[in-house]
Amino acid sequence: MAPSGAFHKKGVNTLSENKLLEKMLDLPEFVVTDLKHNEHDVRVYVEKKEKPCLCPACGVMDPKLRVHSAREQEVRDKNIQGKRVGLMFKRRRYKCMECSATFYELSDSISPKSRLTNRFREYIAEQSKRRSFIELERELDISNVTIREIFLEEVENLQCGLDLETPSIIGIDEIHIQREGKHRKQAWALICNGNDRTVMDLLPNRNKPTIIDYFKNLKNPYNVEVVTMDMWEPYKDAVYQALPNAIIVIDKFHVVKMANDALNTLRKSYKDKLGQKKNKALKKDRYVLLKREHDLRPLPDIAFRDSWFNEIPELKVAYELKENLFKIYDAKTKNQARMLFNNWKVSIPDDMKEFKDVAATIENWYTEIFNYFDCRVTNAFVEGINSTIRAIEKQGRGYAFEVLRAKVMYFINHKVDKPSYGSGTFSNMMMRGSWNDVPKDYGVQFEAIIKAINEGLL
Repeated sequence: MAPSGAFHKKGVNTLSENKLLEKMLDLPEFVVTDLKHNEHDVRVYVEKKEKPCLCPACGVMDPKLRVHSAREQEVRDKNIQGKRVGLMFKRRRYKCMECSATFYELSDSISPKSRLTNRFREYIAEQSKRRSFIELERELDISNVTIREIFLEEVENLQCGLDLETPSIIGIDEIHIQREGKHRKQAWALICNGNDRTVMDLLPNRNKPTIIDYFKNLKNPYNVEVVTMDMWEPYKDAVYQALPNAIIVIDKFHVVKMANDALNTLRKSYKDKLGQKKNKALKKDRYVLLKREHDLRPLPDIAFRDSWFNEIPELKVAYELKENLFKIYDAKTKNQARMLFNNWKVSIPDDMKEFKDVAATIENWYTEIFNYFDCRVTNAFVEGINSTIRAIEKQGRGYAFEVLRAKVMYFINHKVDKPSYGSGTFSNMMMRGSWNDVPKDYGVQFEAIIKAINEGLL
């Protein structure tokens, strides 16, 4: 607690004043000997009321002790009326006359070597679950590092691991976070329950061994029937290796996005041919090329689009390729979708490398992409929560992985199904010696995360 302004002394002159201050302080082991304050800080001078009743060296109860020395230790306590509070603890060092050993007295309110009272640490631990470290740092004038350490200690005290129910549909995505001092963004894997719209876990990377280890430790890996994902090879390998009954569905958004990216790349290739003025205009009008045709207005959208088609006929070909790839997902059956893709592939001009590359990628992921037409599942539910979790990280200005994971997984209510009253729990336990009907945990509900952010609780 840095000094800020001169301290004004309020002497403790009467027994009644002494009792009143001790009552306000609410730390019964201490007697208040003095108090100083300014507009920002309060310093309360305290001493222990009682001598130690045990020598830690020889173990004698109620030993003969004398004060050998004393030192003043400043310890932060909870704020009072917006002012920072420091306890100036006169900690005595005693000499045991039974064994001649010396030792410092201990306090019930302050852990050894700590510069914070226990109740202040508990306050920080509780507040850090729901508020950003930056906000707490400003309020309490405590370093971000200290807040983070207390938060992680709180996490360690919780039950380790997550024993969640295994859904039939799992969605995988990644959160890309720019870490300070890093040239590349870090990718953390996000695992979601597609049946119940919940977050199952955050993983520190998206590497194949990490994903395999997570899947193999699911409560029932054989229960997973569908895994939705983007086109990331380690995800695919991990699913096929660890989830024997699952099929992979590549999210259709990532497939059609390739067509938009190809069209946009082609548009940029005309930058030098058009000149600065026309290129600037085309860049401004690019939305009419990237939007779906049925979302365009006759005026001005279609008029602008067609004028560019007249200017650059190749754009019209690319636009039609983009639209036709989208239309594959309107197919009623897998066979119809495959036929539409084959027709689309042969319609690509030889000189349009951008779309040739799209076709090659689809062929590389052919089975997983066309699995969509068997179950019609997308990864949209995961994409939505991805952006929400990034908002938590942004508020924290660079939360480390373990902090962000704990904020999401431990301090927001999970979706839990509890056994109903009279469901036979007690009789089952008596008969088999175990619990048959136990609460079922499905993870953190998306809506609960969004609500927590909106209410300023994260």
